[in-house]
Amino acid sequence: IIIFTSDNGGETNVTSNAPLRGGKSQLYEGGIRVPLIVRWPGETPAGKVSSQPTANVDFYPTLLKATGIAPDKKQTLDGVSMLNTWRDPEAAPKRAAMYWHYPLEKPHFLGGRSGGAIRSGSWKLIEFFEDGMLELYNLQSDLSEKNNLAQKMPGKTKELHAAMLKWRTATKAPVPTEKNPRYDPKAVFKPRGRK
Repeated sequence: IIIFTSDNGGETNVTSNAPLRGGKSQLYEGGIRVPLIVRWPGETPAGKVSSQPTANVDFYPTLLKATGIAPDKKQTLDGVSMLNTWRDPEAAPKRAAMYWHYPLEKPHFLGGRSGGAIRSGSWKLIEFFEDGMLELYNLQSDLSEKNNLAQKMPGKTKELHAAMLKWRTATKAPVPTEKNPRYDPKAVFKPRGRK
């Protein structure tokens, strides 16, 4: 099994992620959407493209299933097996949502902001920790994340935000706050190029 992928999108000072918004250190698609090529002769169809979302945390459960190895029952698996999708690019993974968590103690040198994101189907919500701002996008109709629908669709915004808060509580994901001794409340979170 040969896997080619990346851990984040391109750095915007040296590359373009167009038509995707943002890049490395950001929760927009340009920062989290990456290439993934899987080659497994006799198991994965050659030359096929899948639009099913996946994350690098899915590799471990996928490879366990591909090799017939049972996971350790004491171990929490963060991802889901993508084996069915590898074999059939149209097969959707079995999960309600995907989560990203990026708790920064100070601004990232590339302009990234401390925050979290959830994707459920084509809906994506981003929460910025320093000011609580929420952004809602429908990736099916707005891949470039230009139209923030959070104000226009408060029900969907509240639903996804509640799911993200529940996930954060369940996973004990840290959020930079005054309780964190390294939290810098004086840090100004500004993406590069903004005044």
